Amino acid sequence: MSHLPMPMPVRPIGVLSVLSVLAMLAALTPSLPAQPAARPSAPIADAIYTNARIWTGDAARPSAQAIAIRDGKLIAVGSDADALKHRGPATRVVDLQGRRVVPGFSDSHWHLPTTDQADLTDAKSPAEIVRRLKAWSAKRPAGAWVVGRGWTPSDFPGNTPHRRFLDVAFPGQPVVLTDRDGHQSIANGRALALAKVTADTPDPARGVIEREAQGVPTGLLKEAARQLVMRLVPEPTVADLARRIDEETRKAASFGIVLIQDAGGRAPEHPVFTILRAAAKADTMRVRYRAAFPFTPDASAATVRRYTMLRDSLNGPWLRTGIAKGMLDGTVDAKTAAMLEPYAGSDDTGLPFWPAATLNKGVARYDSAGLQVELHAIGDRAVRTALDAYANAARVNRTSGRRHRIEHIEVPALTDLPRFKQLGVIASTQAIFATPDQTTLQNYAPLLGPERSSRANAFKKFDDAGAIQAFGSDYPVFPMDVLLGIYTAVTRQTPEGTPKGGWYPENRITVEAALRHYTKDAAYAAFMEKETGTLEVGKNADFVVLSADMLTIPPSALLKTKVLLTIVGGREAYRSTSFP
Repeated sequence: MSHLPMPMPVRPIGVLSVLSVLAMLAALTPSLPAQPAARPSAPIADAIYTNARIWTGDAARPSAQAIAIRDGKLIAVGSDADALKHRGPATRVVDLQGRRVVPGFSDSHWHLPTTDQADLTDAKSPAEIVRRLKAWSAKRPAGAWVVGRGWTPSDFPGNTPHRRFLDVAFPGQPVVLTDRDGHQSIANGRALALAKVTADTPDPARGVIEREAQGVPTGLLKEAARQLVMRLVPEPTVADLARRIDEETRKAASFGIVLIQDAGGRAPEHPVFTILRAAAKADTMRVRYRAAFPFTPDASAATVRRYTMLRDSLNGPWLRTGIAKGMLDGTVDAKTAAMLEPYAGSDDTGLPFWPAATLNKGVARYDSAGLQVELHAIGDRAVRTALDAYANAARVNRTSGRRHRIEHIEVPALTDLPRFKQLGVIASTQAIFATPDQTTLQNYAPLLGPERSSRANAFKKFDDAGAIQAFGSDYPVFPMDVLLGIYTAVTRQTPEGTPKGGWYPENRITVEAALRHYTKDAAYAAFMEKETGTLEVGKNADFVVLSADMLTIPPSALLKTKVLLTIVGGREAYRSTSFP
């Protein structure tokens, strides 16, 4: 698809030039008394931010008052006096008025939404789902596909989705709805007919077609079976993709995110790569972006070599690769997460995607090429399989320091937690997954049972085991709101404060621990700890200014705390209308 033209009418991604940033800062910066020119030996700063409460993330200097920036790098981190030594005639000085400053956040597990679809989040009933779909489809051409995302099993009677709710409302129009987690879809009768999915259609490899009497599909398609219908949904144009990248990176910057780690696992030919490479070349990206290639255990040696070459060529400050994403199982809500013991009330242990021997061989091939691997593994069986594969690769290749990752790790066996530190495997977890919402309490926890629920998304247990834990959101599964994620990890409550005391409160962590997982640890997971994640001289000027001091306020106040300013490489990526 590399022949596709670039979408010229679409505005560039994240266009905020250094000159425009300086102009805005000049207009907003209060006048300060004249300062002596910097000593000849001190480099002149482009900008200096003073009078702040800075959490640096650096153990050698955990706090500071001011920072100075030159050419996108930090040249001073210390007191106001330290930073002002670098003031020159053209230096812009910004008084932050005592506000809290932290390193820029990284979302360690993020997905680019590429399809325009109805938002079904928190619908809570089939009637509300249909209402939202009607409103969404009314703005589209007659007869077009109706697509939506965000439903959960608890939105349906008996936690059982069925196409009958859609067939009545859309008898002649194809409808396919993806669940919140992206592992199940509901298709109506018209969509199934277009896809030729019938009672005689066999389950695809690594997929399940749910059926009722005589094998008739209920419309619920799990894992790989989703593609039987999803392949018919029209693909977005290159212009649409460019617009979505612009919108989503703009949104990310508004949450203080300076580094996106995209776990989409797209092939190098995908137009998303074309757009990102053009933006990186033009130096118009708003945030830093690390994109994953696909991991498949049966990938050829030539494919792996190609990924390695692209890793070396796409290694700039704004766009990087070098990681490959694979899938080992599904989700708990779909009963496709691979478990060591059956789900409560059944003999079903989930859906492992690959035999261990096949996985081991594939991981070893990527590992030998110097590529980092990230494997989606939610159930304890899948997590153990991933750890075994990484241990095997290190042994047969005699390698170390690859920083392979396991994504989600929702229900690990407690005996496997020490292996993360022993093997140097990154625990890529999602803070907001600990939200005890309706779906968690009515579907997720009952499927696991009390013992497994007590170790689900237990971030403190990872910390206690000495694992490097990198936080993300799995956006658009959950919002990429970092402060909401920190609130959830700290309280294990919903934003409404339920349940009282938190869901398995022994698994709560501190605000500072959560902050570290979103900054220093997340940068380490991306091999970028020498450039970002902490505020130290020589590193990128990637930081966030907050409306409240997240380290001293009550946890509930995190929900009202706002990002006022996001700086990436010295550039202003986001400014709140309420700043200064």
